[in-house]
Amino acid sequence: MLGGYRIEGRGAAEIAASVERAVGAGELEPGQLLPPMRELAGELGVNPNTVAAAYRVLRERGVIETAGRRGSRVRPKPATTARESIRVEVPEGVRDVASGNPDPELLPALAGAFAAAAGRNDRAPVLYGEAAVDPELARLARAALDADSVPDGPLAVASGSLDAIERVLAAHLRPGDTVAVEDPGWGSLLDLIPAVGLRTAPVGWTTRVRCRTTSAGRCGRVRAP
Repeated sequence: MLGGYRIEGRGAAEIAASVERAVGAGELEPGQLLPPMRELAGELGVNPNTVAAAYRVLRERGVIETAGRRGSRVRPKPATTARESIRVEVPEGVRDVASGNPDPELLPALAGAFAAAAGRNDRAPVLYGEAAVDPELARLARAALDADSVPDGPLAVASGSLDAIERVLAAHLRPGDTVAVEDPGWGSLLDLIPAVGLRTAPVGWTTRVRCRTTSAGRCGRVRAP
């Protein structure tokens, strides 16, 4: 059932960690069936409730899923699995939107901005204790938020959208809470939510296609609930 890998541990946390390490290392693959709880409990010499608690931890962390009598198996896209081991090849001529990456042709040139920022930092390094957010960035961000009627308040800078989403989830939710997500949605977000102990509730949406005339002949997609 598990190939050559042997689950180890005496406590629920140790058993869960053993499975999660194997998934992260690729020794347990997506879709692989795990032993029934009583069977694994017998092999490890522990109470079945201990294995049940370990499997519950793994479900909450987004590593495994349980389908009643069909047993527990590694999720098709577990949060702890290296993405290269579960990557689906995109057919030629199809744009991959699962990664969440923007169209590179729409990104601004940043070499000049980075050079200017590096030069400014060389002249006046940013040290601990100084303002966490650059005043000019705060001004521009506040202007944009005001235009969208966002109430005034503290401004934080995150290391990307996933970092920002994780901070919001941690501030407002507790493990076991449910989060509504788009279906289909961004794969990285679907991995993040169970990894922090939350549950997903898929919300479907339809897509209308509206073409706009551009030199590249691109077509814009507009989502509608």
